[in-house]
Amino acid sequence: MVDPVGDPTTPTHQTTRTIAPRAGRVLSTRLAVSVMAGFLLAGTPAGARLGEAPGTSDPMTDMALIAALDGKPAPITLIPGGPQATPQATVALTGAHGWDTPPAAVTRGFAFGALADMIVPAGPPATAPTGLDNDSLADTPTASGPIDVPARVDSGDTLIGLLIEAGVDRVEAHRAVKVLEEVYDPRGLRPGHVVQVRFAPPSAEDDPLFQGFALQPSVDTEVVVRADPDCDAGYTAEEMKETLVRDVVRFGGPITYSLYQAAVDAGVSEAALADMIRVLSYDIDFQRDIQKDDTFEIMYERFSTADGKPVRNGQLLFTALTNGGNRIVAYAHETEDGTRDYFNESGQGVRKPLMRTPIDGARISSSFGMRRHPILGYSKMHTGVDFAAPTGTPIYAAGDGVVKRAGRNGGYGNYIQIRHNGEFSTAYGHLSRILVRNGQRVEQGDVIGRVGSTGRSTGPHLHYEIIRGGKKVNPLDVRFQPAIQLAGAELDRFMAHKAETDRLYASLRNATEVASAAAPVTRPAP
Repeated sequence: MVDPVGDPTTPTHQTTRTIAPRAGRVLSTRLAVSVMAGFLLAGTPAGARLGEAPGTSDPMTDMALIAALDGKPAPITLIPGGPQATPQATVALTGAHGWDTPPAAVTRGFAFGALADMIVPAGPPATAPTGLDNDSLADTPTASGPIDVPARVDSGDTLIGLLIEAGVDRVEAHRAVKVLEEVYDPRGLRPGHVVQVRFAPPSAEDDPLFQGFALQPSVDTEVVVRADPDCDAGYTAEEMKETLVRDVVRFGGPITYSLYQAAVDAGVSEAALADMIRVLSYDIDFQRDIQKDDTFEIMYERFSTADGKPVRNGQLLFTALTNGGNRIVAYAHETEDGTRDYFNESGQGVRKPLMRTPIDGARISSSFGMRRHPILGYSKMHTGVDFAAPTGTPIYAAGDGVVKRAGRNGGYGNYIQIRHNGEFSTAYGHLSRILVRNGQRVEQGDVIGRVGSTGRSTGPHLHYEIIRGGKKVNPLDVRFQPAIQLAGAELDRFMAHKAETDRLYASLRNATEVASAAAPVTRPAP
C-alpha cells in the first residue's frame, strides 16, 4: 500500500482538476452535528452532520472555534458596500450555505446577474419607492432605467412581506411568489440573503411598476422572477446554475507556532481547517495537546468559478495529525446503506457516543473537582466543567437520548438532563433558554438550549456534567469506544476506498515533488 504521508516537514500544495456541472436545486441544510474539538466542541448552526460534506459548515462559527483553540481573536468579515457588520450579523449572513466568504462578496452582476437584458449599470443607488406617495414621485426626476430595490432578509421575515415592504402590491407579491415556488422553495432563504426587487421607472402620473425580483440562494445559483403579461400567471420564474470547477487540493506541513497559523500559511481555508478539527477532535485536545514540530495533512474538494475564483469547499476527503509521534487519521467513507462518516485506518468510526464539550468556541472557566465557590465563598466539589461563552451561544445534545428534565432546578437555573442509555446521562445548567421538553428524543448535535447566567451564577456560561451509573464524573477524562466498527464486506469496501484515497494523496505529493525539482524549495531549518 502506498504510504500517504511522505515527508510532511515542508508545506505542500497540489491540485487535480475536473469539470463538474452543478445540477439540481441548492437548498440550505440545518446543522445536526457537533463533534468535539479537543475539549471544545465544534457544532455549527447551519452545516452538515458528521458524515455529510463538511464544506457546508458555517465559516464564522468556524473562525470562532479556531480562535478559541488558537488563542487569537477571530477576524470579522464585513459586507462590501454595507454597514459595519457585527459578528452576529455576519454569522447570520454566512450561516446557511458554508461559503468561505459571504455571498455579497462574490456576486457577479447581481441582481439579475445572468440576464443581460436586466442588468443595471453601476451607479448611485436608486431611491426605493417604499414610503413615497404620488406627489413626491411626481416631483422626482424621471429615472432613465429600471429601479432595483435591495431587500435584506432578517430573522422572521417572509419573502411576501419583504416584497410588500419594498413597495409591491400585496396581490402581486402573492402571485409572484407562487410562481417562484415552481423552481425554488422560498423557505430556503436565510438571514443575510438579499432580494433585489425591480420596478420600471415611474412617470409623473404613475407609481413605479413592479417588474420582478431576483435572489441568489447560493453563490452558484440565481433565481429570477419576471413580470410577463403574456402568461396566465402573470409571471415567469427561472433558476440558473453556474458550472463550477472541482479541484481536489492537498496541504500539509509542520506546526511551529499554532495549527491555525501553520494551516493558513500553507493555504488551507478556515472552513476546511474547522472541518479537520471537528473530525479529529474526538482524539485530540486541540487546546492542550498540540506541540511544536507536530505535522498536519489535509485533502479536500474545492469548487471554483470558471475564472478561478474559489466559491466553496466540498467534502473533506482525508486528514491526519501527527501529535507527539502518534499519527491520527480520518478517511471519508460512504457505507453501502448511504451513510457518510469518517473512519480511522482500521475501519473504526471517529465519532463517539458522547461529546465531552457540547458547545462552540468556548473556553474552560472552571474544571471538575474541589474549588472555592465564587458566590458561597467556601470550598465545594465542582461536579462538572464550566465553559464561558456569550449569552445565547447554542448548546448541543452530547449524544442521542431522551430529555428527562427540562426546567428550573435550584442553583442550576434553567436546566436540562438527557438520558443516553442505561449507563450515561448528561446535564446542562444556567441556560438562558430551553429549547426541548420532557420526554423529547434528541440526536447528537441537536441544539437544545442557549448559554445564560440563570440560577447561582456569576456570568454567562454552560455548566456541563456527565453522569455515569448515577455518579458525576469528569467530562474531560471520559473515554468512549467508537460508535461504528466496520466488519466483513463493509470493511473490505472501506479498505479498498482507503487504498484509493492513499493513492490520490500520494500522487498529489509526487506531483509536488516533481514540480519542486525545477524550482528548489527552501526547507525550514531543523
